[in-house]
Amino acid sequence: MVAAETAEPLGDALLELGALAVTIEDAAAGGYDESPLYGEPGLAPDLQAWERSTVTALLPFSGGDAQIVRTDIYQALTTAGFKLAQPIVKLVAEQDWVRLTQSQFDPIQIGRRIWIVPSWHEAPVAANAICLALDPGLAFGTGSHPTTRLCLEWLENQFNLQQRSLLDYGCGSGILAIAGKKLGCEPVLGIDIDPQAIAAATSNAEINQVAVQFLLADNASSSASIPNQFDIVMANILANPLQVLAPLLISRLRPGGHLILSGILTRQTTEICATYSQWLTLTVAGESEGWICLHGILPQQFSAPFLNQQLSKSKKKWPLYTLAMSLLVLFLLVMGAHFFRTSLLFALAPRLDEKVNLVSSTAFSTFLNIDKSLCKLLPCKEVPIKAFEAWKIDSASLGMENKNNASIGAEIAAVLSFELQNRFVLPVAWPNLELTLTDTAENILSRIELQPAVWLPATYQTTHTDYLTIGAPASLQISCSVPLKLPAQAAGYRLRVLYP
Repeated sequence: MVAAETAEPLGDALLELGALAVTIEDAAAGGYDESPLYGEPGLAPDLQAWERSTVTALLPFSGGDAQIVRTDIYQALTTAGFKLAQPIVKLVAEQDWVRLTQSQFDPIQIGRRIWIVPSWHEAPVAANAICLALDPGLAFGTGSHPTTRLCLEWLENQFNLQQRSLLDYGCGSGILAIAGKKLGCEPVLGIDIDPQAIAAATSNAEINQVAVQFLLADNASSSASIPNQFDIVMANILANPLQVLAPLLISRLRPGGHLILSGILTRQTTEICATYSQWLTLTVAGESEGWICLHGILPQQFSAPFLNQQLSKSKKKWPLYTLAMSLLVLFLLVMGAHFFRTSLLFALAPRLDEKVNLVSSTAFSTFLNIDKSLCKLLPCKEVPIKAFEAWKIDSASLGMENKNNASIGAEIAAVLSFELQNRFVLPVAWPNLELTLTDTAENILSRIELQPAVWLPATYQTTHTDYLTIGAPASLQISCSVPLKLPAQAAGYRLRVLYP
């Protein structure tokens, strides 16, 4: 057992001395003083070890006296400057480790029809079985975890998956995307931030003989071969990133589409539902071993009412009357569009990260030209649009100084850095930012609301004195750093855009 600052250098030294493998574990694991490390999703721990760590090394042994091997290693470590207690030596019997590992993974049945079958097992012979060939690997998702099972059970319980598009965000091994494809979804896309996950998922799709596309998150938005929105969006991640990714996931969901969120502990239900409540209502679709799966349907977007024209059915005999009524209707439509110009501009404005649609782009340009002409004749109030979905947080980080040395209840200096982008081709009102701080148990410590005057760089405010009046320019991307005083016990954070 060693101190935290010794654990990692000791592990490196053991590997240099010929160790086949080294593991570092919490010496207090399972006890009352167990101290979990959280490196995601929030602040990374200052030390990648526990306050009291147990270091275990697997060493090659070709016979002889194990005590001599132990003494040689111990002397080499103490000579290198490590102050260590006498190590404990255990002989590990030679075994067929591959067969032993495989014996721990049997076929897993999920629901009525879905089976997850490792390659060394025979597949079930049931006529209606949906078999997923999947071996344990580097990427998360073998079907054994409750969060994955809950998502698969939801998919199996749907009776209308044929030709419905599916996005698996945070795909890991690709198990959910592959299952959706075998159940009839088309097209299917898997997205992850880990290149190893993309490689594993692509390999699993080939093994299962299904056509599923897997992309890194950075490449997904630039691919012209995938749809912008999907009938089903599934995200089996963790509670904090699900909140951070909420605007992105919603933007990928078609009106009337299904959103499935998993990786959520039961006690986190209320907070997740509150985050997504501005778009849809989430309900619990399943629960297992303290984990839940949430489901919601994005409401259909109703188009604005139009005047019901019955002129074609009119049996009036006077052509001039018909022409006059047509001109009146056209005038009312144009004037109505002018008076509701802000809403129409917002609805028609193209988004930078969406595929350009020729029809909508032409409609926006036409309306913009008509609007400029009318504004020369009629008074127009130029007010920037308040649009939550216009804003995209490209990156965010929170650095805290001397966190470990601070006393309980103390505040320490921190710097919040982020990049914000206006996705619209129209000026948008500057929003407030809400920073939510949580402790290691994910309990909320505080919420801090930052007005534009606080987070917008001073150089920008100086050169754009009327920034609040004219709003953020179209397509603007801006980098900001905000110094703050935060509680020392903060271990995680979330940043979101809001309008007061």
